[in-house]
Amino acid sequence: MRELDAQLAQAKTAEKKTALATFKEQVALYGITQQEVLSALGYIQAKPKRAPAKYYDPSSGRSWSGRGPRPKWLEGKDLNDYAVDRVPQPWWPSDDA
Repeated sequence: MRELDAQLAQAKTAEKKTALATFKEQVALYGITQQEVLSALGYIQAKPKRAPAKYYDPSSGRSWSGRGPRPKWLEGKDLNDYAVDRVPQPWWPSDDA
């Protein structure tokens, strides 16, 4: 029984070595970074992106995304006065470049 367990452990070690060699080749071939590997395996969680500001007060520098309760600096004020003007970006690159 011990002999069988030893053979099984040896086979697993050889298989692991082969898998790691294949992984190393793939990493080199595709230029995968350590950061990409760790995030793909779930060791690093992506930080949630902040919502872009929809309202901005140039005098104080405060901004609000429009999510959640209205901040005190906007209470009793017209939102249109503080709306951030955005020019929509084209979804396809132009040929002008």
